[in-house]
Amino acid sequence: MRLGITIPFDPFNGVHFPELVRTADRCGYTDAWSYESFSTDAFAPIAAAAMLTDRMRFGCAIIPVFTRPAPLIAMSAVTVNELAGGRFILGLGISTPNIVENWMGVPFQKPVTQMRETVEALRAIFRGEKVTMAGAMVKINGFRLDTSITHPPKIYIGAQGSKMLRIAGELGDGVIVNFITPETVAPMLDNTRDGMRTAGKDPANLDVVCRIICAVDEDEEVARSIFRRALTAYVTVPQYNKFFREIGYDKEAGTAIELWNAGDRKKALETIPDEMVEKIFVFGTAEKCRRRLDDYARAGITTTALQFSSFARTPEERRMKILRAIERLAAV
Repeated sequence: MRLGITIPFDPFNGVHFPELVRTADRCGYTDAWSYESFSTDAFAPIAAAAMLTDRMRFGCAIIPVFTRPAPLIAMSAVTVNELAGGRFILGLGISTPNIVENWMGVPFQKPVTQMRETVEALRAIFRGEKVTMAGAMVKINGFRLDTSITHPPKIYIGAQGSKMLRIAGELGDGVIVNFITPETVAPMLDNTRDGMRTAGKDPANLDVVCRIICAVDEDEEVARSIFRRALTAYVTVPQYNKFFREIGYDKEAGTAIELWNAGDRKKALETIPDEMVEKIFVFGTAEKCRRRLDDYARAGITTTALQFSSFARTPEERRMKILRAIERLAAV
């Protein structure tokens, strides 16, 4: 299993970003994956990181297919991939209605169609074609990328439900998942492998990227409490709530969102059990965290995008503890 990190994150934004990337590179981490929701954009950190190491592989996990038109996604992806010498993977996803509609002001409609048509357009652009599309969601009139493409980017698809997991296998070069447990990943990936077979691909070649939030050598009680709050924030989002029900937390997810919607947020938080927090997040000693990651590897995860957390009070302390955690986890 490839050991990767998430970039960037507090407290490694700005001038402290190079230290994060160089430490991970020195310790043997193979990957760095960015993200995009409501903090940093996903492309700029990859472009910066590509200048700091000539060994690591990079990826976005994920770019929402609704918030940029396909030609703009292609322009950004090709630019970053050329800077990285072909080491970049474009990760696409549908995001959530809250991010797409409420924050970005874009209608969240027909997500499966939006994904299919976006991937179709991107593949054509990456082949250097002049693209005209009149799809249900994607409409392009005569776009051709005016730059050479020596490294057409690979496309991975972020997925949770069975339908999108199958589409990831059918259309993508890999799949991106998050908030899963080793016990639930195998049946999820059966859907992706079915999609690969439909498209004539070999399921044995499936690359599965998993973002995992972790806290190495942090106080476990503090970690459990903070991660419970973070998990509650996701469980009470309808799209994620449906996902958590599908992976075996039907009672917990149902009760939490019912209480949340009724205005009793304290009680909603209290209904998230320790077991659920401990299955979805990775925390404890470096040795314990490494054993948990080994469980993910045995379950079928081939690449991790670890998002390291520290609960120290100052940014300086958090940076020091996270850099030490990156070193410790790589060494065990």
